[in-house]
Amino acid sequence: MGAVDLLVASRGAIGTLGCGLLLSGTAVAAQQPNRATGTVVGLVRDDAGKPIPAVETSSGVDGPRIRSDSLGRFVLSGLPAGAVTLYFRRLAYAPDTATIDVPSNDTTNIDVTLTVVAHRLSAVVVQDDPNYRRILHDFESRRKSGFGHFITRGDIDRRQPRLMSDMLRMIPGAVLVPGPAGTSRLRFGRAAGARDCPPQYWMDGLPLDGNFNIDDIAPMDVEGVEIYAGPSVTPAQFSGMNTTAACGTVAIWTRVPRPCADVAIRHDGVMTVS
Repeated sequence: MGAVDLLVASRGAIGTLGCGLLLSGTAVAAQQPNRATGTVVGLVRDDAGKPIPAVETSSGVDGPRIRSDSLGRFVLSGLPAGAVTLYFRRLAYAPDTATIDVPSNDTTNIDVTLTVVAHRLSAVVVQDDPNYRRILHDFESRRKSGFGHFITRGDIDRRQPRLMSDMLRMIPGAVLVPGPAGTSRLRFGRAAGARDCPPQYWMDGLPLDGNFNIDDIAPMDVEGVEIYAGPSVTPAQFSGMNTTAACGTVAIWTRVPRPCADVAIRHDGVMTVS
């Protein structure tokens, strides 16, 4: 079980702190009218005091769910005032919980310590999916066609971005509009015109609704991305009457495990695959 230290800060002090925070995401719970809410700002570290990135932090099944940023920091806003249980988990660390007394219209600072758990998972076999292999083959075929712009897993590994929007800053025609908590919203200059025109997002071949944002998925979870600035270069499988392809299209493919692996998690929390 990890350790959780609490410090309730005044709104003035936390406001100064918040200006310098770069966060991987901010989740806001649905607020009911006249219901008092508060905010939890936290830092997740290991036993040696080193910040842990990509720790899933949530307030329950139906509550907000985010991941800590590259410096181990997170913000949960719109939490109901009173006792709230937070859950923390990440591969190679023992999961932990903490019950926080969230003050009304104020902010609480917490420090969370997760303990590394070393496991040996012998002969972990993942069944290869021929359909997914075909999908990735099609991804490569479209990449070689010369239409659109593509981000591969290798590109992400080389750049080590904090957010997926960081990978789009060099894409011609891509416009990144500032969003909450250091995130960005993607727009395409030619398509947007004078109105806000979000692109159509796809995830593993399925269209997503208009509330999705490029920074809603962590770089570590992405295998490849296809970016098409307008309908003239968008492949037929990503077009349709019920999509917003006129505003651009972004097709995201999530990571695929290797078909056969012997997996070990080292004492420092690093997973190795052989």
